[in-house]
Amino acid sequence: MRIIERLLRGIVTVGAFTGVACIIALMFLTVVTVSFRAIGIAFPGTYTLAEILLIPSISFSLAYAAYEGAHTRVELVTSLLPPRLARLLDALMLALGTVFWVVVAYAGTLEALKSARNQEQAPILGFPVTPFRWMLVIAISLLCLVLVVQVVQALLRTRQIEETGEESQS
Repeated sequence: MRIIERLLRGIVTVGAFTGVACIIALMFLTVVTVSFRAIGIAFPGTYTLAEILLIPSISFSLAYAAYEGAHTRVELVTSLLPPRLARLLDALMLALGTVFWVVVAYAGTLEALKSARNQEQAPILGFPVTPFRWMLVIAISLLCLVLVVQVVQALLRTRQIEETGEESQS
């Protein structure tokens, strides 16, 4: 399990840097666009480019947030439950979330295939959109992988609680 966690950390880190690079590019694009519009120069296609840069920014951020445990959880109810039941509920919710994101990844794959088949291009700018659609699929698939690992970890912790009667801090 440690090897999988280390490998996953590396992949998530690369995805996070990809998302950050896109956010930096988006910030630069916004500053340049606003600055040049102030002096009466407009660049066509900046809206389209901003939309496309948001795809990896948001999708890789989801995978990173899930990996780091930075997503929101409602612990009001689970904090009142016995540790074993709380862990089982956590595993169940993670599993349900995984099913949702698998459906999103599947739909994204269908869209990416359709985009490739139709040779979809960005309006005005004319560059292919397909690589960005595949980036979305990769990022959401990475999120699914993170969630599956977290389900397994939650189930292992539940089993550990069951065997020892207490929860470890690992």
